[in-house]
Formats: sequence, C-alpha cells, structure tokens
Amino acid sequence: LDVYALLGISADAGEKEVTRAYRAKALQHHPDKNRDNPDAARIFHDIKAAYDLLLDAPRRAAYDERRRAQLAKRQRQSALSGQRKRMKSQLERDELAARNRHAEQAARDQHMRAEAARFRDEAARDAGRRDRQMREHVRRADAERAQEAAEAAAASEADELDRSVRVRWDPELSHSRESLARVFSRFGELEEVVVAPVSDAARRRGHSQPASALLVFRSLAAAHALMNVPHEDALTRGFERFWARGAEPQAARDMAETLARASRIDGKAPPAAGRKSGRIPDISAIDLRQIPGSNLAFADF
Repeated sequence: LDVYALLGISADAGEKEVTRAYRAKALQHHPDKNRDNPDAARIFHDIKAAYDLLLDAPRRAAYDERRRAQLAKRQRQSALSGQRKRMKSQLERDELAARNRHAEQAARDQHMRAEAARFRDEAARDAGRRDRQMREHVRRADAERAQEAAEAAAASEADELDRSVRVRWDPELSHSRESLARVFSRFGELEEVVVAPVSDAARRRGHSQPASALLVFRSLAAAHALMNVPHEDALTRGFERFWARGAEPQAARDMAETLARASRIDGKAPPAAGRKSGRIPDISAIDLRQIPGSNLAFADF
C-alpha cells in the first residue's frame, strides 16, 4: 500500500501537509458518512494508519527506503519487460519474415518444377507430332510414288488406240476441232483431235447422222478419266463416248487395279484417273455455253 498515494500527497510532504491531507481524507471516508459503503471502515482505518506512519520519523524513513527499493525494482522490471517485449516482437517479426521467405521459395520451386514438367510435356508432344508428320509424309510420298509408277507403267504399255476415245454428238450442235479440244483437254493433255467429215452421199441424201470425233490423249489415265465421268455430268452431257477399240483396254483395267492398290497404301478411297494425280477434275461449275467455238444449247442449263 502506497501511503502517499492513499493521502494524495508527494513523498517529500511535511507534517502540516500530511495532517491537512489526513483530515480531508478522514472526513471524506468516515464510516458515519458512508453507511452505504461496506469498505468505508477499512479505507478509514488505512488512512489513519498512513497518517500515524508518516508522523513517526523512524518508521517513515524505513518506509521510504522500502518504497524506493520497490519503485526501483518495478522500474527495472518494467524496463526488462519492455526489452523482453521488444525482443519478442523482433523474434516474431523475424520468424514471420523467415516463414514468408520459405513460402516464397517453396512457391518458386513449385513453379519451376511445374514449368520444367510443362516444357518436358511440350517437347514430348512436339517430338511425337514431328514423328507423326514425318511418318505421314513418308507414307504419302510412298503412295504417290506408287501411284505415279502405276500411271507411268500403264501409260508406257498403252498404245495410241488404247489412249483414244471416240465421241458422238448431235450434228445440229456444231463443234470444231478447237472447241472439242477446249472441252476435253480438261481431262488430260490431248495429242490429236480428229473430227470425222460428213460424206458427200450423206449430204446428198439429207440424212442426219451423229457427228463424231476421235480424241487421242497423251496418257491412258486421261482417257480413263473421260470414260468414267457420269453421263449426266455437265461437261460431257450431250456426248456419247466409246473406247476406240470398242471395249475397255486391258491396260486401263490393269491401271485401275494398280491405282486401287496404291490408294489402299494411302488409306483412302481409290481416286479416279486424272491428268497427273489420277483424280477426276471438278467440272460441275463449267458452263459449256461459255466455251468458244461451241453452239451447245441445252434446255436444263
């Protein structure tokens, strides 16, 4: 109990000041004036004990000595407590910073591992894609070489008559050698177009007979392509087509079988014979009315 604080005076107060403070406090906390306060008697007793202590010089000196020692001890404890608090706070800050650094390093390591795994996966995918592309390229090259070899072999074995197709059309639809070449050269290169002349006897008799021409292609594949176009095709509608030999040449049948085998290597349906690749050209968009030298006129155009 701090008697100076109890009386509300300083530690160097004299007897008069102590007496004056005692009387004021005693009057304030007298039990007769504080009947509703159960602690009034205890406080009044403490005030009287403090007053007696401070008026007794030897006891006051001993009390002051103890009080100074206690104050110094509390100050040391407070200083030590403050230092401990500062050290504790610093340790907590250092620990938090260390945890943050560890978490950041762990995140960086995880990110680097994920990136390395992604790079490995991308490299593996790229390698697999390149390998597949190379295999596909080799397969297609092999198929194309087989197809070209088949066409070349068939063409080399086919004589001129095997590569020739006879066509007939209504004589009212006049065609010249040049117009026929424009129409049928789309199937392949033509070596010759021979238009059959109308005989004098037929002219004198006035009989109308179909006009005809012989188309000599440079390759058997081109002749085969013309013969395998549907009759209702826009390009060949109005023309009758016949093999010059009267039937499909054996060389054409052999070529078709070889092309079918080559297409199975490529994994696709057998292409129809064409100019070089053996494919039938897209003729659905051709307007025969725009071909110079031809007076073709069909009601369904």
